[in-house]
Amino acid sequence: MSDLLEAIEAEARGDFAKALVHYARLTQSGSALDRVGIVQALARCNEKLGRLKEAGAWRRKAGQGYLSLTDDEMARDERQYLALVEYRNAVQDLHGDPTLPAVAKEYAAVLKDNFSGGAEGLTHEGLFAGAFFRALGDHLTAAKYFFDTAEAMSEQATTTGDTNLREATILAYERAMESATKAGRADVARVAQMRAYDLKQMK
Repeated sequence: MSDLLEAIEAEARGDFAKALVHYARLTQSGSALDRVGIVQALARCNEKLGRLKEAGAWRRKAGQGYLSLTDDEMARDERQYLALVEYRNAVQDLHGDPTLPAVAKEYAAVLKDNFSGGAEGLTHEGLFAGAFFRALGDHLTAAKYFFDTAEAMSEQATTTGDTNLREATILAYERAMESATKAGRADVARVAQMRAYDLKQMK
């Protein structure tokens, strides 16, 4: 039986250790997109087994794999977003690992590409990025993603009248204000504070 079928059947049975053995033999097989699928499977099985550091390394490879695809293999916007998802998983899995700072730089570059057209549709990714970089001590980057995401959320909250979204937006602006202050960007902090105040006055 082929390693691919053995791996998939083992994973379907919940035998993740056996699946890993077979998936590991397939990392150089198939097309570039096939190989991304294999490293994703390796990450997934390691996560199921609680091996987060190993999983994080494979998630990073999956992100790199998406970024290396050509336009003929996948549209740029799609591969950039899928790479972002993999890098988000990678930095979560690698929390506390010595490789995290290097992976965080790659994650930041992928974030920048994804947010080049604005934060609309990227609320969860933006808030996670803000929280992640704040925890990492990179307050300037944290402020950027909290603020940019809050701007997109604010427009939606104003349009829909969603009170829960408005409350979340206020908190995002306040996080942006705190991070901007720590980063020495008093100008950004003031704008974030004003935006939060204005939203609080809405009924």
